[in-house]
Amino acid sequence: MKEKIRQHFNKIFADAPKTRKALDLKQEMMQNAMDKFDDMVADGYSEEDAYQNVIESIGDVSELFSEVEEKNLLTLSEKDRKKKAMLTAVAVGLYILAGAVFFLFGILSDMPGSFGFDMAALGFVIAAFICIIPTVMLVYAANMYPDYMKKEKADMVEKYKEEKYIDNKEKALRKSISSLLWTITLVIYFAISFTTHAWYITWLIFPIAACAENVLRLVFSLRSEDKKEEKHL
Repeated sequence: MKEKIRQHFNKIFADAPKTRKALDLKQEMMQNAMDKFDDMVADGYSEEDAYQNVIESIGDVSELFSEVEEKNLLTLSEKDRKKKAMLTAVAVGLYILAGAVFFLFGILSDMPGSFGFDMAALGFVIAAFICIIPTVMLVYAANMYPDYMKKEKADMVEKYKEEKYIDNKEKALRKSISSLLWTITLVIYFAISFTTHAWYITWLIFPIAACAENVLRLVFSLRSEDKKEEKHL
C-alpha cells in the first residue's frame, strides 16, 4: 500500500514546478501520508481503509504549485509593503534622533550653567521616551500580515499552507526584532561612546547584543518545537 501512496504522489506532482521547494513539499507531504497510514493500521484499520482515508485527506495539491515558486507563502500587497517600509524608515530615524538627543544633553552636561540638573540623565530619559514610538511602530509593522483564513475542510494541503504561513510570519517577526535590537545597539553605542569617550570598553555592547540575538533565536526555536510537539499529540 505504501508503494501505491508513493505512486499517487508521483502522479499528483507530475505537473508541479521542477524546483527544490516543490520536491521538498512532495517529500514532506508523502512522509506525513505514510505516517498517517501507519498510525491507522496500528489502530486496527485495514490497509485498504487506511489507504483510502489517506488519499482522501490529501486535498488539491495543485493549489500549492504557484506558491512553491515564490519566496514564501507570506506576502503583502504593494500598498502594505510601502507602508511597512515607511514605518521602518521613520522608526530608524526616530532611534537616531533619540541618540542625537542623548548625545546633545551629554555635551550640555559638561557646559557651565546647567542649572544644577544632571543633563546627561535628563537626556537619557527624553531619549528613552522617544524610543517608545519607533518600538511600537516596528512591532506594528511586524504584525501587519493578515491572519490566515482556514477552510472548513482541514486536508493535508490546508494544514501545510497554515503551517508555512505561521512559520514565515514568525520569521518576519524575528527579523524585525533583530533589526530593532541592532538599531538600538548602535544608538546606545554611539551615545555612550561620544558622551564618555570610553571607546576602549564601549565595544562590549556588540557582543552583548550578539548574545541577546542568540537568546532571541533560541526562544523562537523553542516555540517552534513546542508547536510541532502539540501538533503530533
